[in-house]
Amino acid sequence: MNLKRIEQLASLEPKSTMERMVKLQEEMGELAQEVLIHHQASGSSSKSPGVDGIAGECVDVIIVALSIFFKNGHTQDELKQLIEKKCEKWEKFQAKN
Repeated sequence: MNLKRIEQLASLEPKSTMERMVKLQEEMGELAQEVLIHHQASGSSSKSPGVDGIAGECVDVIIVALSIFFKNGHTQDELKQLIEKKCEKWEKFQAKN
């Protein structure tokens, strides 16, 4: 993953944090739609999966979330540290269950 490229693109994007948050919600809706189609949920039988399916929508969510992270002045080092911290928390939770 080229975080520097995402960071640069995020800095060029004119959307505000609020607008990016709305975009993130839109992408989450598209991901939810792909999951519903994939699992043949009620009401989704007439819909077709997108070209990139669940994977593509996951990536869209990640990119938009990262644009919010970088737009708010955070760095790649902070991202790496926070990911490690959150993964450790997740591991501890899983160990308990």
